[in-house]
Amino acid sequence: MRMKERMDRTWRWLAVNMGKHAGIVSVVGLAITIIMGFGLTKLDFATDQDAYLNKDEQVLKDSVEYQDLFGGQAMLAAIRLDEGMTLEDFLSPENQKIFQEIEKTLVAQDGIEAVATPYNTLLLSDTLIQKAPPTKEQAKELANGTITASELPTESDPTASIAGKSLFGAAAAAEADGNTTEAAKRSEDTGATAARLLAIPEAERTLDNVEWRKFLLYDNAGEVRESLRPFFPNANTAQIVTRLKGNMSIELEGEAATFTTNTIDKAAKNLDPAAAEVTVVGAPTLLKDINDYLRGGILKLGAIAILAMILILLVLFDVRWRLLPLGVILIGVTWAFGLAGYLGIPLSLVTISGLPVMLGVGIDYAIQMHSRIEEEVLLDREDHPIQEAAVNLGPALLVVTLDAVFAFTALRFAKVPMIRDFGLLLAVGIAVICVVSIIAPLAALGIREYKSPTSSDTDFSEGRLGRFVVKIGSLPSKLAIPFAIGALLIFVGGLLVESSLTIQGDPIDWVNQSSPTIKKINTIKEQTKSSSELGIFVSSDDVFDQETVDFVHKFAYNQLGERTFTNSEGKDTPALLTASSIVTTLSGILNVPGATPAGEVPRAPNADLVRAAWQVAPPSLQEFTATPPTGPGQAAKNLNLIFRVGYTSLTDGEGVVKDVRGDVKESSPEGVRAVPSGLAVVGVGLLENIESNRILLTYLSIAFVGLFLAVRLRSVVRSVLSLVPVMIATGMASLVAFALGLKLSPMTAVGGPLIVAICTEFTSLMLLRFVEERKRHMAPLEAADTAAARTGRAFIVSGLTGVAGVAVIATSPLPLLRDFGAIVALNVVIALASALVILPPMLVWADAEGREWVSRHLVSEEDLAASRGGGGRKRVKDTSTTDGPKAGDGAIDAPTRT
Repeated sequence: MRMKERMDRTWRWLAVNMGKHAGIVSVVGLAITIIMGFGLTKLDFATDQDAYLNKDEQVLKDSVEYQDLFGGQAMLAAIRLDEGMTLEDFLSPENQKIFQEIEKTLVAQDGIEAVATPYNTLLLSDTLIQKAPPTKEQAKELANGTITASELPTESDPTASIAGKSLFGAAAAAEADGNTTEAAKRSEDTGATAARLLAIPEAERTLDNVEWRKFLLYDNAGEVRESLRPFFPNANTAQIVTRLKGNMSIELEGEAATFTTNTIDKAAKNLDPAAAEVTVVGAPTLLKDINDYLRGGILKLGAIAILAMILILLVLFDVRWRLLPLGVILIGVTWAFGLAGYLGIPLSLVTISGLPVMLGVGIDYAIQMHSRIEEEVLLDREDHPIQEAAVNLGPALLVVTLDAVFAFTALRFAKVPMIRDFGLLLAVGIAVICVVSIIAPLAALGIREYKSPTSSDTDFSEGRLGRFVVKIGSLPSKLAIPFAIGALLIFVGGLLVESSLTIQGDPIDWVNQSSPTIKKINTIKEQTKSSSELGIFVSSDDVFDQETVDFVHKFAYNQLGERTFTNSEGKDTPALLTASSIVTTLSGILNVPGATPAGEVPRAPNADLVRAAWQVAPPSLQEFTATPPTGPGQAAKNLNLIFRVGYTSLTDGEGVVKDVRGDVKESSPEGVRAVPSGLAVVGVGLLENIESNRILLTYLSIAFVGLFLAVRLRSVVRSVLSLVPVMIATGMASLVAFALGLKLSPMTAVGGPLIVAICTEFTSLMLLRFVEERKRHMAPLEAADTAAARTGRAFIVSGLTGVAGVAVIATSPLPLLRDFGAIVALNVVIALASALVILPPMLVWADAEGREWVSRHLVSEEDLAASRGGGGRKRVKDTSTTDGPKAGDGAIDAPTRT
């Protein structure tokens, strides 16, 4: 009891001195607010890949290495031709010059690594057909930039060119192997190719000649050549692929993306013949949109939450200075986010929701304190009503704050960095808001009651909200056991179906579907069947030795043939559409229709000719495909292989990446390392991290809060009672999602702890108020009704503001946030309804005479004995000495009422 007495004296001292020295409190508060306001300028918006993956994860390390070697994300420009226009006509000399100018402008920009255009890809085909492999001296001059491939001698003998040597070498190898079918098919195809080639005079074999361009673009069957399909996906589409520099900040990447879009859009206006449509977009554009939204959207969501709370307070919170809690929470949120800035907690797609959540949860504290002070002033007519409010409610607010802190602590066990940051932001923020929500109302209302005491004859408990809360919580106590069994069944049922729930894994569905970026992505996907890529970087002592070339060739064809996913119509669809590398460029030239039996891998190109092809490739295409030797006599160590992917869902990509990794592990020769990487793999890593312990986070938060309450309330029963509504809400959410076949937003990983924090705040306050009334000699039923009547208004108002704070996220244009806000708000409503309807009869049953599981050890035996007789309300006055003057002689509380 001594500890209790000391704590009571502390709360009474605080209540007196906050109001008595309200001016000093205001000045100190203003100074702290200014300091914390400056901390807002230190907030960092993080949408880089290290917000999704941990720094020690191999996926992130591989991604960083890949981007260091071959650049970062790609910007894709799809050029759709007018109906009736052919690729060879579109690639006129005039348009070739425009594409050259586009490449020149883009590669001169700091944030851009390389550019593949219709011109330089066609130029490479021309070079492979007309140029022989360079000599050592020529290769050295090419590497130094002394000469370009176009300055190499043109071969009058087509069989001496790089492509010619490849074709005739493959035919000779087929004959040597005794493969007569392959040899015959190759001979037939070579004859057709030679006829087409010789029909064009040698002097006219230039890119200015439409017939020569036609020969370069199409194979003997009239289809776009396999080696060119990554850049000409069909006969009426050409592409520009701009590779940005790797590992840039989101801001710099966004600037490079905007520069790329503007440059291509501006140049496209001069195309002659003109294109029907030019669409420029890429992952950097999508990330830029998200980053821009984070900077403006957080304020918009906060403003909507504030407007909703103003409306709720004006309509339902019938007290003097009814908007005071809003002012308190605005100060609290400023402190919370300012402190986050000083602590270096970054804002991300997840933490942006922290503002409306903290507004919704935090304002509850201020409402509860404000309402309790009004209650003490109007109803109980205590000599020191504000001190009474502080003594009775202050400790309870600390309990519910720690409830929330422990619930949010569970998020620190998430495997996604930005979710861990969100947990830290909320834990720190709620603690700060609690301090402000106690001190500010005590100071403001203390000085108000001293200078302008509240005067009203209205019975506080007669309000509509109070009567409503009493009514909905007045179910018979005999239903307590069925409620408990039902709650357990719902909880277990939700647990059983959790593993069957799926997460919305398509990033396209996470963002605003009406945004220009999404429309562009859909346009490109419709035109080319793909809008993203999967990169594989291959490392060995010499990536142009035959063993590595054979591996890349075979690996690429195997993946193209084997990887599928189930599309929206339930059909198996190719997951990988084309393969692009310097190896597959020659592979495509050698792949003669009918020469290889179905299901088998075509003959691989000669490694020396692959090296030669890379040496004569335009500089941008060299940057795309392999790293140069580090010095004289050194070999190239790294090679890039890029697949255009047919899927967009990370769920589909998860299976593909897993299979690709498995094949790499099984088929890589000793000394050859192949690593899937790029944004597609990072996204899969994010999804895997979310899925790995999403369910665990909810149950960890329940466990943490349950253990804390068991210790703080000194009873497992009291702890379990507080968690019953939480168990109903979490279980019901899973059962509803399962029954309706809903896909969950990835952000539901943070939803469970949010529900636990918000709901246990109300259940703990209700339970503690019930115990408080029991101390006043009330029987269980009377204590439950009195607690409901006295706190009904505060519970409904703070409950609605709590729901509004979460529900406002549902107004976000980003489905990722919108769906999360709607689902969590619904769950909170279920939890609060359970708390108001189910908890009171359970408290009455558990505290019935003979059990008294709720009050035991919290209420003295004398008070319990007095309540057993059914005695009415009897407030036990505090007779201890208070630190501070009493009403009438300078105290801050209202005068004594009679």
